Amino acid sequence: MKRIISLPHRVCQSTCYINGLEDILEWKGIKYPDYLLSVIGGMGEFTYLKIKVARPPNMVYWGANPKYLLADLEKVIGFKQVVMEGRVFKSTFLKLKKLIESGIPVVAGALDMYYLHYYQDIYTRQHIPIHYVLVVGYDDAKAQVYVQDCTFNRVQSVSYAEFEQALNVNVPGMSKKNTVRAFLIEGNLAPELEVAKRGFALRAEKMLNPPVSLFGIPAMRKLSKEIFNWQDDESFNHLITYATIPPHLPESFENSSGMRMWKSCVLKDLGAKYNIDSWTKASELFEKSGELIKNICRAAKKRDKSTISNMILEVACIEEQAYKMLLKYV
Repeated sequence: MKRIISLPHRVCQSTCYINGLEDILEWKGIKYPDYLLSVIGGMGEFTYLKIKVARPPNMVYWGANPKYLLADLEKVIGFKQVVMEGRVFKSTFLKLKKLIESGIPVVAGALDMYYLHYYQDIYTRQHIPIHYVLVVGYDDAKAQVYVQDCTFNRVQSVSYAEFEQALNVNVPGMSKKNTVRAFLIEGNLAPELEVAKRGFALRAEKMLNPPVSLFGIPAMRKLSKEIFNWQDDESFNHLITYATIPPHLPESFENSSGMRMWKSCVLKDLGAKYNIDSWTKASELFEKSGELIKNICRAAKKRDKSTISNMILEVACIEEQAYKMLLKYV
């Protein structure tokens, strides 16, 4: 049997976790600006984890866990998601095919890019188990699924065998093996301005008043004190890797702003479009903090703890001011 669903597709690199949802939303009649859903879902924020038995024992994330990002967007936009995870592949794949047959595309992931042949520089060379694709079809005769990927214009094919291998990843706290999700969208979707207002308010509240000090501005201030206790190279490398798009240890640091450039651009564009001065001013502050984060990465490469400590405090002060501005217009 064969079935392919025809959907619009947005090419926007490094947004795999949200790209499938964006395609589905556009298919249902509404197109939000590039990076808006990433930003209001939690990209460009801060998490500091300290787990002695982990490797590395200190982990800094400048983005958001896709699992929680999608849950937050579910509240802001108003769709429903159905998640299947941790089952055997055969069972998951049968349900995926039934959804496709019913005209419902399916987001699959996390996936290991090692098994995606169309990423020629990564395929069979490097395990990167943090990717997501939108499955829009399958063909039993050819034993392949058809996917839309944020980096490529055209629909890509993946063999059933490699799709099964790619889905067989467990990323603790983020994704269980064989995870797929469907999005159910009913009724009218909130317009761009309403989604932005709700989303920015949610992000500001979470960064300024997080439930625990692992997150947000309090976590930055905590790191500024505890960075002096870091002893292992892996923790510094982790800080750099997850400030960079896509996550890796870079030669230069132009793409290591902790996704603040995305946040700055979204706020700048929407502030100008809707004449909201506080968003425009917040945009300028996130641009400034993004440059500081690049310098934090440079200092981390040198293991310069004092500079990291001072600069992370600067970022905390700047972003605290920016988030308070976002709360002025809700």
